[in-house]
Amino acid sequence: MKKIIASFLLWAPLVLPAQTPIPLNDLSAFDLKSNNWHIVGDVTAPLNEKNTLTSRPGTGVLVCRHESEEYGDKFDLFTKESYGDMDLSLDFMLGVGSNSGIYLQGRYEVQLFDSWGVKNPKYYDCGGIYQRRDLSKPDGQNQYEGYAPRFNAYKAPGLWNTLEISYQAPRFDAAGQKISNAKILFVKLNGLLIHENVELSGPTGGPVEENEVPLAPLRVQGDHGSVALRNIVINNFNKKPGTVSDLAYKVYYGSHMHDADLSKIKIDEQGKTGELTWEVTKEPNNYVFIINGKYHAEEDGEYTFVTQLGGHSYLKIDGKEVLPNIWMRSGDRAVKVHLTRGEHTFEIFNNKRDNWIKPALGFWSAGPGFRLTPHHSAGSVIASKPQDPIIVNAATPTHLRSFMDWQKKPEDKNFRVVHAISIGSPESIHYTYDLDKGAIIQAWKGDFLDATPMWDDRGDGSSRPLGSLTLFNHDLVLNRIGSATWSDTTGTGYRPLGYDLDENDLPTFNYRIAGQKVSDKIRITDGKYLEREISITNGQDLAGRIANGDLIEQVDVNLYAVDGKKYFIRLEKGRDAVILNRKELLVKPEGNILKYAIIF
Repeated sequence: MKKIIASFLLWAPLVLPAQTPIPLNDLSAFDLKSNNWHIVGDVTAPLNEKNTLTSRPGTGVLVCRHESEEYGDKFDLFTKESYGDMDLSLDFMLGVGSNSGIYLQGRYEVQLFDSWGVKNPKYYDCGGIYQRRDLSKPDGQNQYEGYAPRFNAYKAPGLWNTLEISYQAPRFDAAGQKISNAKILFVKLNGLLIHENVELSGPTGGPVEENEVPLAPLRVQGDHGSVALRNIVINNFNKKPGTVSDLAYKVYYGSHMHDADLSKIKIDEQGKTGELTWEVTKEPNNYVFIINGKYHAEEDGEYTFVTQLGGHSYLKIDGKEVLPNIWMRSGDRAVKVHLTRGEHTFEIFNNKRDNWIKPALGFWSAGPGFRLTPHHSAGSVIASKPQDPIIVNAATPTHLRSFMDWQKKPEDKNFRVVHAISIGSPESIHYTYDLDKGAIIQAWKGDFLDATPMWDDRGDGSSRPLGSLTLFNHDLVLNRIGSATWSDTTGTGYRPLGYDLDENDLPTFNYRIAGQKVSDKIRITDGKYLEREISITNGQDLAGRIANGDLIEQVDVNLYAVDGKKYFIRLEKGRDAVILNRKELLVKPEGNILKYAIIF
Protein backbone atom coordinates (compact mmCIF):
# COMPACT_ATOMS: atom_id res chain seq x y z
CA MET A 1 0.00 0.00 0.00
CA LYS A 2 1.00 3.61 -0.35
CA LYS A 3 -0.10 6.98 0.88
CA ILE A 4 0.58 10.23 -0.98
CA ILE A 5 2.16 12.65 1.48
CA ALA A 6 2.34 15.64 -0.84
CA SER A 7 1.49 16.49 -4.40
CA PHE A 8 4.15 17.83 -6.71
CA LEU A 9 6.52 20.59 -5.67
CA LEU A 10 9.16 22.43 -7.61
CA TRP A 11 12.62 21.08 -6.91
CA ALA A 12 14.19 22.95 -4.04
CA PRO A 13 16.73 21.91 -1.39
CA LEU A 14 15.09 18.61 -0.55
CA VAL A 15 14.12 17.87 3.03
CA LEU A 16 14.92 14.20 3.33
CA PRO A 17 13.35 11.77 5.80
CA ALA A 18 15.14 10.31 8.83
CA GLN A 19 16.31 13.65 10.18
CA THR A 20 17.31 13.19 13.81
CA PRO A 21 17.75 16.27 16.00
CA ILE A 22 20.05 15.66 18.94
CA PRO A 23 18.14 16.88 22.00
CA LEU A 24 20.05 19.42 24.06
CA ASN A 25 18.06 19.17 27.27
CA ASP A 26 21.00 17.36 28.89
CA LEU A 27 24.28 15.67 27.93
CA SER A 28 22.87 12.14 27.71
CA ALA A 29 23.53 11.86 23.95
CA PHE A 30 27.28 12.31 24.46
CA ASP A 31 30.30 10.66 26.00
CA LEU A 32 32.34 13.05 28.14
CA LYS A 33 35.74 12.77 29.80
CA SER A 34 35.90 16.31 31.20
CA ASN A 35 33.64 18.95 32.72
CA ASN A 36 34.13 21.70 30.14
CA TRP A 37 30.84 20.97 28.29
CA HIS A 38 27.49 22.26 29.58
CA ILE A 39 23.86 22.72 28.53
CA VAL A 40 22.66 26.34 28.73
CA GLY A 41 19.80 28.47 27.42
CA ASP A 42 21.73 31.14 25.50
CA VAL A 43 25.26 32.41 24.95
CA THR A 44 26.97 35.71 24.18
CA ALA A 45 30.52 36.36 22.99
CA PRO A 46 31.83 39.87 23.74
CA LEU A 47 33.68 41.39 20.77
CA ASN A 48 36.33 42.90 23.05
CA GLU A 49 37.22 39.81 25.13
CA LYS A 50 39.28 36.92 23.82
CA ASN A 51 37.95 33.36 24.00
CA THR A 52 34.94 34.33 26.12
CA LEU A 53 31.40 32.99 26.05
CA THR A 54 28.93 34.05 28.71
CA SER A 55 25.71 32.11 29.17
CA ARG A 56 22.22 32.17 30.62
CA PRO A 57 20.59 29.18 32.33
CA GLY A 58 18.25 26.97 30.35
CA THR A 59 18.39 24.29 27.65
CA GLY A 60 18.88 24.11 23.91
CA VAL A 61 22.51 25.24 23.62
CA LEU A 62 25.63 23.10 24.09
CA VAL A 63 28.62 25.17 25.21
CA CYS A 64 32.31 24.40 25.76
CA ARG A 65 34.49 26.67 27.85
CA HIS A 66 38.18 25.82 27.65
CA GLU A 67 40.62 28.33 29.05
CA SER A 68 43.60 26.18 30.08
CA GLU A 69 46.61 25.44 27.89
CA GLU A 70 46.16 21.70 28.32
CA TYR A 71 45.25 19.85 25.13
CA GLY A 72 43.98 16.43 24.16
CA ASP A 73 40.86 14.58 23.09
CA LYS A 74 39.83 14.08 26.72
CA PHE A 75 38.34 17.59 26.40
CA ASP A 76 36.40 16.67 23.25
CA LEU A 77 32.76 15.72 22.90
CA PHE A 78 31.73 12.40 21.32
CA THR A 79 28.26 11.22 20.32
CA LYS A 80 27.22 7.90 21.81
CA GLU A 81 25.87 6.84 18.43
CA SER A 82 28.21 5.89 15.60
CA TYR A 83 27.76 7.02 12.01
CA GLY A 84 28.92 6.23 8.49
CA ASP A 85 27.32 8.19 5.65
CA MET A 86 25.57 11.20 7.12
CA ASP A 87 24.31 14.74 6.56
CA LEU A 88 24.94 17.05 9.48
CA SER A 89 23.61 20.54 10.11
CA LEU A 90 24.16 22.75 13.15
CA ASP A 91 24.55 26.32 14.32
CA PHE A 92 27.76 27.35 16.06
CA MET A 93 29.17 30.41 17.79
CA LEU A 94 32.81 31.11 18.63
CA GLY A 95 34.45 33.50 21.04
CA VAL A 96 37.06 35.99 19.81
CA GLY A 97 40.14 34.06 18.62
CA SER A 98 38.55 30.71 19.42
CA ASN A 99 39.24 27.42 17.64
CA SER A 100 37.26 24.18 17.41
CA GLY A 101 36.37 21.59 14.81
CA ILE A 102 33.86 18.97 13.70
CA TYR A 103 35.55 15.57 13.32
CA LEU A 104 33.50 13.28 11.08
CA GLN A 105 33.86 9.74 12.47
CA GLY A 106 36.31 11.32 14.92
CA ARG A 107 38.94 11.43 12.15
CA TYR A 108 38.25 14.01 9.41
CA GLU A 109 38.13 17.61 10.61
CA VAL A 110 36.10 20.50 9.25
CA GLN A 111 37.60 23.49 11.01
CA LEU A 112 35.70 25.97 13.20
CA PHE A 113 37.85 29.06 13.70
CA ASP A 114 37.41 32.76 14.33
CA SER A 115 38.29 33.90 10.79
CA TRP A 116 36.41 37.19 10.88
CA GLY A 117 37.80 39.54 8.23
CA VAL A 118 40.23 37.03 6.66
CA LYS A 119 40.32 37.84 2.94
CA ASN A 120 42.15 34.78 1.62
CA PRO A 121 41.22 31.84 3.87
CA LYS A 122 43.50 28.85 4.35
CA TYR A 123 42.80 25.25 5.32
CA TYR A 124 42.88 26.22 9.01
CA ASP A 125 40.27 28.97 8.62
CA CYS A 126 36.60 28.45 9.32
CA GLY A 127 35.10 25.79 7.08
CA GLY A 128 38.51 24.53 5.95
CA ILE A 129 39.27 20.80 5.74
CA TYR A 130 42.33 20.33 7.92
CA GLN A 131 45.62 18.95 6.65
CA ARG A 132 46.75 15.36 6.97
CA ARG A 133 49.84 14.56 9.02
CA ASP A 134 52.74 12.16 8.45
CA LEU A 135 54.14 11.40 11.90
CA SER A 136 57.27 9.78 10.42
CA LYS A 137 58.50 13.17 9.22
CA PRO A 138 59.88 16.03 11.34
CA ASP A 139 57.81 19.06 12.33
CA GLY A 140 57.43 21.52 9.47
CA GLN A 141 57.54 18.75 6.89
CA ASN A 142 54.86 16.38 8.12
CA GLN A 143 51.64 18.09 6.96
CA TYR A 144 50.07 17.79 3.52
CA GLU A 145 46.80 18.04 1.62
CA GLY A 146 44.30 20.29 3.44
CA TYR A 147 41.64 22.30 1.61
CA ALA A 148 40.82 25.96 2.09
CA PRO A 149 37.17 27.07 1.81
CA ARG A 150 36.29 28.75 -1.48
CA PHE A 151 35.21 31.89 0.40
CA ASN A 152 35.32 33.18 3.93
CA ALA A 153 31.64 33.07 4.86
CA TYR A 154 32.26 33.21 8.62
CA LYS A 155 30.37 35.83 10.62
CA ALA A 156 31.73 37.90 13.48
CA PRO A 157 32.38 36.31 16.89
CA GLY A 158 29.19 36.29 18.93
CA LEU A 159 26.94 35.67 15.91
CA TRP A 160 25.38 32.32 15.07
CA ASN A 161 26.76 30.56 11.98
CA THR A 162 25.08 27.67 10.17
CA LEU A 163 27.19 24.72 8.99
CA GLU A 164 25.95 21.94 6.68
CA ILE A 165 28.10 18.89 5.86
CA SER A 166 27.26 15.96 3.57
CA TYR A 167 29.68 13.09 4.18
CA GLN A 168 30.34 9.67 2.66
CA ALA A 169 32.29 7.20 4.78
CA PRO A 170 35.14 5.05 3.40
CA ARG A 171 34.15 1.71 1.90
CA PHE A 172 35.61 -1.68 2.84
CA ASP A 173 35.51 -5.14 1.27
CA ALA A 174 34.50 -8.35 3.03
CA ALA A 175 38.05 -8.77 4.34
CA GLY A 176 38.01 -5.29 5.90
CA GLN A 177 40.36 -3.73 3.34
CA LYS A 178 39.56 -0.16 2.31
CA ILE A 179 38.37 -0.03 -1.30
CA SER A 180 37.42 3.65 -1.53
CA ASN A 181 38.28 6.78 0.41
CA ALA A 182 36.01 8.87 2.58
CA LYS A 183 34.53 11.83 0.76
CA ILE A 184 33.02 15.14 1.77
CA LEU A 185 30.24 15.62 -0.77
CA PHE A 186 29.73 19.25 0.19
CA VAL A 187 30.17 21.80 2.96
CA LYS A 188 28.04 24.92 3.21
CA LEU A 189 28.78 27.75 5.63
CA ASN A 190 25.95 30.20 6.15
CA GLY A 191 24.30 28.91 2.99
CA LEU A 192 27.40 29.34 0.80
CA LEU A 193 28.93 26.27 -0.87
CA ILE A 194 32.58 26.21 0.20
CA HIS A 195 33.58 22.59 -0.64
CA GLU A 196 32.30 20.04 -3.11
CA ASN A 197 33.34 16.41 -3.75
CA VAL A 198 36.55 16.45 -1.70
CA GLU A 199 38.14 13.00 -1.41
CA LEU A 200 39.94 12.32 1.87
CA SER A 201 42.87 9.95 1.43
CA GLY A 202 43.08 9.42 5.18
CA PRO A 203 42.47 11.01 8.60
CA THR A 204 43.31 14.67 9.02
CA GLY A 205 45.56 15.92 11.82
CA GLY A 206 44.60 15.02 15.37
CA PRO A 207 42.31 12.02 14.72
CA VAL A 208 40.99 9.99 17.61
CA GLU A 209 42.73 7.06 15.88
CA GLU A 210 44.81 6.76 12.70
CA ASN A 211 42.82 3.78 11.40
CA GLU A 212 39.72 4.16 9.22
CA VAL A 213 36.43 2.42 9.95
CA PRO A 214 32.92 2.15 8.47
CA LEU A 215 31.20 3.52 11.60
CA ALA A 216 32.37 5.83 14.39
CA PRO A 217 31.03 8.61 16.63
CA LEU A 218 30.89 12.27 15.68
CA ARG A 219 33.42 14.35 17.64
CA VAL A 220 33.58 18.05 18.49
CA GLN A 221 36.93 19.54 19.48
CA GLY A 222 36.92 21.12 22.92
CA ASP A 223 40.58 21.75 23.81
CA HIS A 224 41.38 24.91 21.81
CA GLY A 225 38.79 27.46 22.89
CA SER A 226 35.20 28.30 23.62
CA VAL A 227 32.45 27.16 21.24
CA ALA A 228 28.66 26.86 21.40
CA LEU A 229 26.41 24.59 19.30
CA ARG A 230 22.66 24.37 18.80
CA ASN A 231 20.10 22.88 16.35
CA ILE A 232 22.21 19.76 15.75
CA VAL A 233 20.43 17.58 13.17
CA ILE A 234 21.77 14.37 11.65
CA ASN A 235 20.51 12.38 8.67
CA ASN A 236 21.97 8.93 9.16
CA PHE A 237 22.30 7.10 5.83
CA ASN A 238 22.81 3.54 7.01
CA LYS A 239 20.30 1.68 4.80
CA LYS A 240 20.37 0.31 1.28
CA PRO A 241 18.81 2.58 -1.35
CA GLY A 242 15.75 1.63 -3.34
CA THR A 243 16.38 -0.01 -6.72
CA VAL A 244 14.62 -0.18 -10.09
CA SER A 245 14.26 -3.23 -12.34
CA ASP A 246 12.20 -4.82 -15.13
CA LEU A 247 12.25 -1.72 -17.34
CA ALA A 248 10.05 -1.75 -20.45
CA TYR A 249 9.23 1.05 -22.88
CA LYS A 250 6.84 2.15 -25.62
CA VAL A 251 7.52 5.02 -28.02
CA TYR A 252 5.07 6.93 -30.25
CA TYR A 253 6.52 9.32 -32.85
CA GLY A 254 4.70 12.42 -34.05
CA SER A 255 3.23 15.64 -32.66
CA HIS A 256 0.66 14.04 -30.38
CA MET A 257 -1.31 15.96 -27.78
CA HIS A 258 -0.22 15.40 -24.17
CA ASP A 259 -3.61 13.88 -23.31
CA ALA A 260 -4.05 11.83 -26.49
CA ASP A 261 -5.55 8.34 -26.17
CA LEU A 262 -2.43 6.28 -26.85
CA SER A 263 -4.45 3.08 -27.18
CA LYS A 264 -5.61 4.41 -30.56
CA ILE A 265 -2.11 5.33 -31.78
CA LYS A 266 0.40 2.98 -33.39
CA ILE A 267 3.36 2.00 -31.21
CA ASP A 268 6.57 2.78 -33.13
CA GLU A 269 9.13 1.30 -30.72
CA GLN A 270 8.81 -1.04 -27.74
CA GLY A 271 10.85 -3.50 -25.77
CA LYS A 272 12.99 -3.98 -22.66
CA THR A 273 15.80 -1.68 -21.60
CA GLY A 274 18.63 -2.25 -19.17
CA GLU A 275 18.89 1.40 -18.16
CA LEU A 276 16.55 4.29 -17.57
CA THR A 277 17.15 6.85 -20.36
CA TRP A 278 15.31 9.13 -22.76
CA GLU A 279 17.29 7.45 -25.55
CA VAL A 280 14.67 4.73 -25.87
CA THR A 281 13.55 7.15 -28.60
CA LYS A 282 15.37 7.59 -31.90
CA GLU A 283 14.23 11.19 -32.30
CA PRO A 284 15.11 14.24 -30.14
CA ASN A 285 11.62 15.75 -30.52
CA ASN A 286 7.98 15.00 -31.40
CA TYR A 287 7.74 11.85 -29.38
CA VAL A 288 5.83 10.26 -26.55
CA PHE A 289 7.44 7.56 -24.44
CA ILE A 290 6.17 5.53 -21.52
CA ILE A 291 8.61 3.60 -19.35
CA ASN A 292 7.30 1.07 -16.85
CA GLY A 293 9.32 -0.65 -14.16
CA LYS A 294 9.46 -1.98 -10.64
CA TYR A 295 10.78 -0.11 -7.63
CA HIS A 296 12.00 -2.13 -4.65
CA ALA A 297 11.66 -0.43 -1.25
CA GLU A 298 13.95 -1.86 1.41
CA GLU A 299 11.99 -0.43 4.35
CA ASP A 300 8.54 0.83 5.23
CA GLY A 301 8.52 4.63 5.28
CA GLU A 302 8.41 7.88 3.41
CA TYR A 303 10.11 8.00 0.01
CA THR A 304 10.85 11.02 -2.15
CA PHE A 305 10.81 10.66 -5.94
CA VAL A 306 12.28 13.29 -8.24
CA THR A 307 11.91 13.53 -12.02
CA GLN A 308 13.53 15.72 -14.65
CA LEU A 309 11.74 15.84 -18.00
CA GLY A 310 11.11 18.51 -20.61
CA GLY A 311 7.63 19.03 -22.08
CA HIS A 312 4.61 17.26 -20.62
CA SER A 313 5.25 14.46 -18.12
CA TYR A 314 3.75 12.51 -15.28
CA LEU A 315 4.85 9.91 -12.72
CA LYS A 316 2.67 7.07 -11.49
CA ILE A 317 3.46 4.90 -8.46
CA ASP A 318 1.41 1.70 -8.15
CA GLY A 319 -0.91 2.98 -10.87
CA LYS A 320 -1.70 6.31 -9.18
CA GLU A 321 -0.58 9.59 -10.73
CA VAL A 322 1.57 11.25 -8.04
CA LEU A 323 3.09 13.91 -10.32
CA PRO A 324 0.39 15.25 -12.66
CA ASN A 325 0.63 15.59 -16.43
CA ILE A 326 1.87 19.17 -16.79
CA TRP A 327 4.31 21.02 -19.05
CA MET A 328 7.71 22.15 -17.84
CA ARG A 329 10.73 23.54 -19.63
CA SER A 330 13.18 21.07 -18.08
CA GLY A 331 12.92 21.56 -14.33
CA ASP A 332 12.85 19.01 -11.54
CA ARG A 333 9.73 17.94 -9.67
CA ALA A 334 9.50 16.01 -6.43
CA VAL A 335 6.84 14.13 -4.51
CA LYS A 336 6.77 12.27 -1.20
CA VAL A 337 5.04 8.88 -1.06
CA HIS A 338 4.65 6.41 1.82
CA LEU A 339 5.64 2.92 0.68
CA THR A 340 5.60 -0.45 2.36
CA ARG A 341 8.63 -2.69 2.12
CA GLY A 342 8.76 -4.69 -1.12
CA GLU A 343 8.09 -4.19 -4.82
CA HIS A 344 6.03 -1.37 -6.31
CA THR A 345 5.35 -0.37 -9.91
CA PHE A 346 6.18 2.98 -11.48
CA GLU A 347 5.38 4.60 -14.82
CA ILE A 348 7.10 7.61 -16.40
CA PHE A 349 5.35 9.45 -19.26
CA ASN A 350 6.96 12.14 -21.45
CA ASN A 351 5.47 14.03 -24.40
CA LYS A 352 7.90 16.49 -26.05
CA ARG A 353 6.83 18.68 -28.97
CA ASP A 354 9.03 21.78 -28.43
CA ASN A 355 12.23 21.48 -30.46
CA TRP A 356 14.02 24.14 -28.41
CA ILE A 357 13.72 21.97 -25.27
CA LYS A 358 16.50 19.44 -24.97
CA PRO A 359 15.48 15.84 -24.30
CA ALA A 360 16.17 14.45 -20.83
CA LEU A 361 15.06 11.83 -18.33
CA GLY A 362 16.17 12.01 -14.73
CA PHE A 363 14.72 9.79 -11.99
CA TRP A 364 15.95 9.83 -8.38
CA SER A 365 14.70 8.52 -5.05
CA ALA A 366 15.50 9.06 -1.38
CA GLY A 367 14.04 7.17 1.52
CA PRO A 368 14.48 5.82 5.04
CA GLY A 369 18.19 5.74 5.74
CA PHE A 370 19.47 6.55 2.24
CA ARG A 371 20.24 9.80 0.46
CA LEU A 372 19.05 10.92 -2.96
CA THR A 373 20.08 8.22 -5.45
CA PRO A 374 19.95 8.43 -9.28
CA HIS A 375 18.32 5.55 -11.16
CA HIS A 376 18.84 6.91 -14.70
CA SER A 377 21.91 6.51 -16.89
CA ALA A 378 24.56 9.17 -16.43
CA GLY A 379 24.09 10.62 -19.91
CA SER A 380 20.32 10.87 -19.70
CA VAL A 381 20.33 14.31 -18.04
CA ILE A 382 23.43 15.78 -19.69
CA ALA A 383 21.38 16.92 -22.69
CA SER A 384 19.26 19.12 -20.44
CA LYS A 385 22.20 21.01 -18.95
CA PRO A 386 20.84 24.44 -17.97
CA GLN A 387 21.95 27.71 -19.48
CA ASP A 388 25.43 28.75 -18.36
CA PRO A 389 24.98 31.44 -15.71
CA ILE A 390 25.79 35.08 -16.45
CA ILE A 391 27.96 36.10 -13.50
CA VAL A 392 28.90 39.67 -12.61
CA ASN A 393 32.16 39.84 -10.65
CA ALA A 394 33.43 42.72 -8.54
CA ALA A 395 37.22 42.85 -8.96
CA THR A 396 36.79 46.63 -8.56
CA PRO A 397 33.90 48.57 -6.98
CA THR A 398 30.91 47.62 -9.13
CA HIS A 399 27.31 48.89 -9.32
CA LEU A 400 24.37 47.12 -10.94
CA ARG A 401 20.79 48.37 -11.14
CA SER A 402 18.16 45.63 -11.27
CA PHE A 403 15.01 44.30 -9.71
CA MET A 404 15.73 42.37 -6.53
CA ASP A 405 13.37 39.73 -5.14
CA TRP A 406 13.38 39.77 -1.35
CA GLN A 407 11.92 37.52 1.34
CA LYS A 408 12.89 38.03 4.95
CA LYS A 409 11.32 34.70 5.96
CA PRO A 410 10.57 31.63 3.81
CA GLU A 411 6.88 31.90 4.68
CA ASP A 412 6.68 35.57 3.63
CA LYS A 413 5.22 36.62 0.30
CA ASN A 414 7.92 37.55 -2.21
CA PHE A 415 8.60 41.28 -2.39
CA ARG A 416 10.19 42.81 -5.49
CA VAL A 417 12.38 45.85 -4.98
CA VAL A 418 12.05 47.61 -8.32
CA HIS A 419 14.66 50.34 -7.86
CA ALA A 420 17.48 48.32 -6.34
CA ILE A 421 21.17 48.92 -6.82
CA SER A 422 23.74 46.37 -5.72
CA ILE A 423 27.25 47.48 -4.79
CA GLY A 424 30.06 44.95 -5.19
CA SER A 425 33.54 45.19 -3.72
CA PRO A 426 36.88 43.38 -4.18
CA GLU A 427 36.73 42.62 -0.42
CA SER A 428 33.94 40.12 -1.31
CA ILE A 429 31.47 42.04 0.87
CA HIS A 430 28.48 43.36 -1.08
CA TYR A 431 25.11 44.96 -0.38
CA THR A 432 21.84 46.00 -2.04
CA TYR A 433 20.28 49.43 -1.55
CA ASP A 434 16.61 50.29 -2.16
CA LEU A 435 16.57 53.73 -3.81
CA ASP A 436 12.83 54.03 -3.07
CA LYS A 437 13.34 53.73 0.69
CA GLY A 438 16.91 54.76 1.44
CA ALA A 439 17.37 51.29 2.93
CA ILE A 440 20.14 48.69 2.91
CA ILE A 441 17.99 45.62 2.38
CA GLN A 442 20.69 42.92 2.43
CA ALA A 443 24.42 42.22 2.48
CA TRP A 444 26.45 39.14 1.65
CA LYS A 445 29.93 37.62 1.51
CA GLY A 446 31.22 35.68 -1.49
CA ASP A 447 30.79 36.33 -5.22
CA PHE A 448 28.75 39.30 -6.43
CA LEU A 449 25.68 38.70 -8.66
CA ASP A 450 24.04 36.16 -10.92
CA ALA A 451 22.50 38.27 -13.68
CA THR A 452 21.13 35.30 -15.63
CA PRO A 453 17.47 36.12 -14.85
CA MET A 454 18.03 39.66 -16.11
CA TRP A 455 19.98 39.03 -19.31
CA ASP A 456 19.23 35.48 -20.44
CA ASP A 457 16.68 35.32 -23.29
CA ARG A 458 14.09 38.07 -22.68
CA GLY A 459 14.99 38.30 -19.01
CA ASP A 460 12.83 39.51 -16.14
CA GLY A 461 15.04 42.37 -14.94
CA SER A 462 16.18 40.71 -11.71
CA SER A 463 19.54 39.59 -10.36
CA ARG A 464 20.48 37.30 -7.47
CA PRO A 465 23.16 37.60 -4.77
CA LEU A 466 25.91 34.97 -4.86
CA GLY A 467 26.95 34.46 -1.28
CA SER A 468 26.06 34.01 2.36
CA LEU A 469 23.14 36.40 2.57
CA THR A 470 22.09 38.44 5.61
CA LEU A 471 18.68 40.11 5.24
CA PHE A 472 17.86 43.44 6.90
CA ASN A 473 14.67 45.43 6.06
CA HIS A 474 13.13 47.19 3.05
CA ASP A 475 11.55 49.99 5.10
CA LEU A 476 12.52 53.61 5.53
CA VAL A 477 15.46 54.25 7.83
CA LEU A 478 14.56 57.88 8.60
CA ASN A 479 11.18 59.34 9.48
CA ARG A 480 9.68 62.15 11.51
CA ILE A 481 10.04 61.85 15.27
CA GLY A 482 6.94 60.13 16.62
CA SER A 483 5.95 58.62 13.26
CA ALA A 484 3.68 55.61 13.63
CA THR A 485 4.79 53.87 10.43
CA TRP A 486 8.10 53.31 8.71
CA SER A 487 7.13 50.85 6.02
CA ASP A 488 6.29 53.24 3.19
CA THR A 489 6.83 56.83 2.10
CA THR A 490 3.22 58.06 2.35
CA GLY A 491 3.18 61.55 3.82
CA THR A 492 6.94 61.80 4.17
CA GLY A 493 7.68 63.74 0.98
CA TYR A 494 10.34 61.14 0.15
CA ARG A 495 12.13 61.85 -3.13
CA PRO A 496 15.26 60.02 -4.38
CA LEU A 497 18.01 62.28 -5.72
CA GLY A 498 20.39 59.69 -7.18
CA TYR A 499 23.92 59.16 -5.94
CA ASP A 500 27.42 60.60 -6.22
CA LEU A 501 30.59 58.60 -6.80
CA ASP A 502 33.83 59.36 -4.96
CA GLU A 503 37.36 58.92 -6.34
CA ASN A 504 37.12 55.16 -5.67
CA ASP A 505 33.76 54.78 -7.51
CA LEU A 506 31.94 54.28 -4.21
CA PRO A 507 28.46 55.82 -4.04
CA THR A 508 26.86 58.19 -1.57
CA PHE A 509 23.08 58.09 -1.93
CA ASN A 510 20.96 61.26 -1.77
CA TYR A 511 17.28 61.83 -1.09
CA ARG A 512 14.81 64.21 0.50
CA ILE A 513 12.43 63.27 3.30
CA ALA A 514 10.23 65.44 5.56
CA GLY A 515 11.72 68.55 3.95
CA GLN A 516 15.29 67.50 4.81
CA LYS A 517 18.08 66.60 2.40
CA VAL A 518 19.89 63.38 3.29
CA SER A 519 23.24 61.93 2.19
CA ASP A 520 23.79 58.24 2.94
CA LYS A 521 27.38 56.93 2.79
CA ILE A 522 28.09 53.19 3.26
CA ARG A 523 31.65 51.90 3.36
CA ILE A 524 33.42 48.62 4.16
CA THR A 525 35.69 48.93 7.21
CA ASP A 526 38.73 46.70 7.85
CA GLY A 527 37.36 44.20 5.32
CA LYS A 528 34.91 43.07 8.02
CA TYR A 529 31.70 45.07 8.21
CA LEU A 530 29.66 47.96 6.83
CA GLU A 531 29.89 51.41 8.37
CA ARG A 532 27.08 53.82 7.60
CA GLU A 533 27.05 57.61 7.97
CA ILE A 534 23.77 59.44 7.29
CA SER A 535 24.03 63.23 7.05
CA ILE A 536 20.84 65.32 7.42
CA THR A 537 20.24 69.02 6.79
CA ASN A 538 18.42 69.37 10.11
CA GLY A 539 18.61 66.15 12.07
CA GLN A 540 16.57 67.39 15.03
CA ASP A 541 13.29 66.70 13.22
CA LEU A 542 14.04 63.08 12.30
CA ALA A 543 14.77 59.77 14.00
CA GLY A 544 16.40 56.65 12.60
CA ARG A 545 15.00 53.14 12.90
CA ILE A 546 18.23 51.34 12.21
CA ALA A 547 17.01 47.79 12.89
CA ASN A 548 13.68 46.01 12.92
CA GLY A 549 13.31 42.33 13.74
CA ASP A 550 11.62 39.61 15.77
CA LEU A 551 14.04 40.18 18.66
CA ILE A 552 16.52 42.95 19.38
CA GLU A 553 18.63 42.87 22.54
CA GLN A 554 21.59 44.80 23.89
CA VAL A 555 24.50 42.40 24.40
CA ASP A 556 27.29 44.85 25.25
CA VAL A 557 27.96 48.56 25.52
CA ASN A 558 26.70 50.14 22.27
CA LEU A 559 26.25 46.66 20.74
CA TYR A 560 22.83 45.27 19.76
CA ALA A 561 22.01 41.79 18.44
CA VAL A 562 19.18 41.43 15.90
CA ASP A 563 16.98 38.39 15.23
CA GLY A 564 18.64 35.95 17.59
CA LYS A 565 22.21 37.12 16.87
CA LYS A 566 22.01 37.01 13.07
CA TYR A 567 23.80 40.36 12.93
CA PHE A 568 24.95 43.21 15.17
CA ILE A 569 24.33 46.94 15.16
CA ARG A 570 27.18 48.84 16.83
CA LEU A 571 26.77 52.51 17.72
CA GLU A 572 29.50 55.03 18.36
CA LYS A 573 30.65 55.30 21.95
CA GLY A 574 28.37 57.40 24.09
CA ARG A 575 25.37 57.08 21.76
CA ASP A 576 22.03 56.05 23.20
CA ALA A 577 19.39 53.94 21.50
CA VAL A 578 15.85 52.94 22.39
CA ILE A 579 14.55 49.38 21.91
CA LEU A 580 10.78 49.42 21.34
CA ASN A 581 8.90 46.20 22.16
CA ARG A 582 12.17 44.28 21.72
CA LYS A 583 11.63 44.63 17.95
CA GLU A 584 12.73 48.13 16.87
CA LEU A 585 16.01 49.96 17.46
CA LEU A 586 15.60 53.76 17.31
CA VAL A 587 18.40 56.32 17.40
CA LYS A 588 18.32 60.11 17.17
CA PRO A 589 21.01 61.81 15.10
CA GLU A 590 23.93 63.41 16.93
CA GLY A 591 23.61 66.93 15.61
CA ASN A 592 22.97 66.22 11.94
CA ILE A 593 24.81 62.88 11.74
CA LEU A 594 23.62 59.34 12.33
CA LYS A 595 26.51 56.87 12.29
CA TYR A 596 26.64 53.16 13.08
CA ALA A 597 28.15 49.82 11.97
CA ILE A 598 26.38 46.73 10.61
CA ILE A 599 28.35 43.63 11.60
CA PHE A 600 27.41 40.33 9.94
